Amino acid sequence: MQPILKRQFIIIILPAVVLFLVFGLARELNFIKPGQFVIPSVLHSVLFILSAITAIAGPLFLRTLFAHSMREKTQVPAKEFLSFQKKNLWLSLVTPYFAFVAVLCDFPRFYAAAIVLMALYAVYYYFPSQKRIDFDRKIFRVK
Repeated sequence: MQPILKRQFIIIILPAVVLFLVFGLARELNFIKPGQFVIPSVLHSVLFILSAITAIAGPLFLRTLFAHSMREKTQVPAKEFLSFQKKNLWLSLVTPYFAFVAVLCDFPRFYAAAIVLMALYAVYYYFPSQKRIDFDRKIFRVK
């Protein structure tokens, strides 16, 4: 199960990492100038809220829904648990893409820093380590 989730994690996160690297290189080589990409200030707070939803609230909500749907069962099938873990990865790892937009569009420091911190949290917390998977398997009584 862990290799499947790690592969999924890498597939989702790799484009965001590449975007950050290319963007950083383009900034260093002055291909992109600060303030070149501007979006309305209303979208700063919208993206901040979406980042909080995808990094924190959404995965917590999915976890609660999964636990609620499995409350009657004595054992959870591994296939359903894997599906839940994949959905959680997809939802939480949208946040690094929001962080890229915040950095690219030169958001105010508060918003940019908060979105980047939420992205780092999502990447760190939802990394499919064996220890975390074993802990979740034990909690949800996975076969």
